[in-house]
Amino acid sequence: MSREEPTSRSDPREPELHPTLTMRGGGWAIVASIGVSLLLITWALSGVIVGKRPVGDGTNLESYGFDLSNLVVPEASMAASGNARDFLQVYENPETILGKDLVVYNEQNRRPWIVTRDRVVGVEINGEARAYPTRCLNAHEVILDTLGGVEIAVTYSPFADAAVVLESGAGEGSVVHGVSGLLCNSALVTYDRGADEPTLFSPVLGRAISGPGAGTPLQRIGNVNLCSWRDWLEQHPETTLILPEPTSNKRYKAFSYLRYYNDFADSLKYPVVPLPEKGTRDGTLPRLKARVVAVTAGGERRVWPVTLLVKALEARGAEEGTIRVAQGDAELEFVVRKLPQSAYVRTVDGSEAVIEPRLFFSWWSSHPETTNDELVRALPEDAVVTPRAAGSG
Repeated sequence: MSREEPTSRSDPREPELHPTLTMRGGGWAIVASIGVSLLLITWALSGVIVGKRPVGDGTNLESYGFDLSNLVVPEASMAASGNARDFLQVYENPETILGKDLVVYNEQNRRPWIVTRDRVVGVEINGEARAYPTRCLNAHEVILDTLGGVEIAVTYSPFADAAVVLESGAGEGSVVHGVSGLLCNSALVTYDRGADEPTLFSPVLGRAISGPGAGTPLQRIGNVNLCSWRDWLEQHPETTLILPEPTSNKRYKAFSYLRYYNDFADSLKYPVVPLPEKGTRDGTLPRLKARVVAVTAGGERRVWPVTLLVKALEARGAEEGTIRVAQGDAELEFVVRKLPQSAYVRTVDGSEAVIEPRLFFSWWSSHPETTNDELVRALPEDAVVTPRAAGSG
C-alpha cells in the first residue's frame, strides 16, 4: 500500500495550522478518563504503597494463595477476576437512615444518594426491612451488617446480577466474608478472612467450594428482592436504607455494568459451565443475560423471566403494574417495572418464600438438570394482570 504524499500549501508563507484540543472541544472527556484511570491505578497499588503486597495477579488462580486441591466445582468454571484479593473492600456496619427520610437527606447533599428508579437489594429479617443500593454493592460486592438481630453478609455478583444474603453466624464458627478476587461461573467467590487456611464460598451456589469447609452448605436468607427503590419503599414504608461508605464516593461513580447488561449479543466476560446447548437464540429459552427470578413457594420452585412479566403489562398498554398468579398452594404477587426492569415478589398471604434474582445463565449453570422443567414459558391464563399508570402511587 502506497503512502499518501503530503499536500503542499499554495503559499509557503502561510503558517501551518495545528488543531488545538480545548475543554469545550472534547478535552473534558480525556481529562475525566485519565482521572478515573489514575483513581483505579492508585486504588490497585494502594496495598504496595502502605507495605501490603496484593495477593493475586489477576490472571492465574494459583497466585491467589487459596487451596484449590479439593474444588467441588469444575475447574473450568473458575476464573481470576483481573483484580487482586480484597481489591474490592468489604463495607462493614453501614450507617442507615429511615427510607422516608431520604428526600431530606438528598436535599442536604450535593448529589442524591439514590432516586426512585435506582435498584436496591431489599432484605427483611424478623420483621425488620433494609435496602442496599446496587450502586453501593457494585463497588464492594460484600456488605457485613446486622438486621433483625442476625449477622449477615449481603453479597452481590454484578456479572450475574445475583443478590444473595448469607447468615454469617456469631462467635465460634462465624465467617467474615471477604472478596477473594476469584469468580465461579462469572459470579462472586468469597473467602473467610478470619481463617489461617481460608475456605472459598460461592454464594450463588449456596455452598463452600474449596478449602477446609469444601461442600458445606451456606445458610441463606430467603426473603431477598432485587427491585426498584420506589417499589421496595412502597411495600416496606418503615424500611431503613444504608448510607454510602464515607471514603468510597469516587468508587461508586467508577463502577457501572449497564453496557454489559445491555449487550444483546449475550457475550459473557468469564467462563460459565454448563450453558444451554440451544434455545437461547431461537427464543425457546430466555437470553443468557435475561433477568429471571426463581421463587420457591407453595411447595414448588418456578423460574419466572422478568421479560415475560413485562410483556404481560405491555400487552395492556402499561409499563408497570402488578401480576397475581398461583404457584402450588401459594398466590404470588409480582410488582413489575419495565424501567428499571425488575420484579418485586411476595406471597399474598405472607407465607414463606425463597426469592432468588439473577441472570438466566447463572441460574442454568447452577441448576442445569431442573431449569427446563421449572422455567415458566407462558403466563397462566388465570393470572390477574393489573396495569398501573406510570408515576402513579
